[in-house]
Amino acid sequence: MDSLLQTRSEKVPLALSTRNGIVVAVKMLSVELESMRGEREFVSEIITLSNLKHENLVTLKGCCVDGANRFLVYNYMENNSLAQILLGGEQNRIKLGWEPRRAISLGVARGLAYLHEEAKPHIVHRDIKASNILLDQNLIPKVSDFGLSRILRDNVTHISTHVAGTLGYLAPEYAISGRLTRKTDVYSFGVLLLEIISGQTVVNYDLEHGERYLVQKAWELYRANSILQLVDPIVGMNYPEEEAVRFIKVGLLCAQETAKLRPEMSRAVRMLTNDIDIEGVQISQPGLVSDLMNIKLGQKTTFPSISSKASSMESSRSPPSSYS
Repeated sequence: MDSLLQTRSEKVPLALSTRNGIVVAVKMLSVELESMRGEREFVSEIITLSNLKHENLVTLKGCCVDGANRFLVYNYMENNSLAQILLGGEQNRIKLGWEPRRAISLGVARGLAYLHEEAKPHIVHRDIKASNILLDQNLIPKVSDFGLSRILRDNVTHISTHVAGTLGYLAPEYAISGRLTRKTDVYSFGVLLLEIISGQTVVNYDLEHGERYLVQKAWELYRANSILQLVDPIVGMNYPEEEAVRFIKVGLLCAQETAKLRPEMSRAVRMLTNDIDIEGVQISQPGLVSDLMNIKLGQKTTFPSISSKASSMESSRSPPSSYS
């Protein structure tokens, strides 16, 4: 690789030009040689991505070890991350109409369905969020950043692990117990789907505590029969309202507090495409983790927001992009 086109911090990709002029993305991970801290993430990404082939997943092109540095090489994504085009600065935002939002939502859902049900062995991503969805020149979404992913062997329904992820996207039962299942990703997808439709960040600390959380806002609008108020005004007035309602309902179904009530990702895809009618499906209250220092499930009579103090292992205002 000859020329460095862009310099960014560790774990955020560099854009490099190869000798033949092809631009690739290179992610660097540093390993503490004494403790080998960071090595697991590097190995996890290689193992996870080596055998995955799907239009909606990033493609690993190669890797390199140089002392304490580990490098992963991917196709360059011209439109960076979903977080940037939805919530980034004016120079990065793209005014998305309904159709691209629909296509991005379906692409992410199909990528996750592949990981959960078709990939061998099955994979739980564990950190689905807008900054981990990359977009190519045609706005085709690619699920990225598999450093936290875990493998589910045949006949294994869950694994117990330390809690990792991003506040706002964390499934409550996982945050409480460390019990990781496919439904952990389903919850995160539900939150992401609401984010795509609304164009709003999942946690907005500039608002009062009761209004900070997108999942809570969506639930309250649903209960008030005003669900279309969630649609991003940028979409305009000319969009299929019935489909928009369906997408928001699928988001809420995926984000339900009780994990067993959430649909599998393949079923969520069929709901989005209207192959499964959800007109009469009952939606129960969503779950919410607002403070990882004081986690508990909400009571049935109140929305499960835990504390006004915002704390997380990782800021919900994540870096604008990430590659796996």
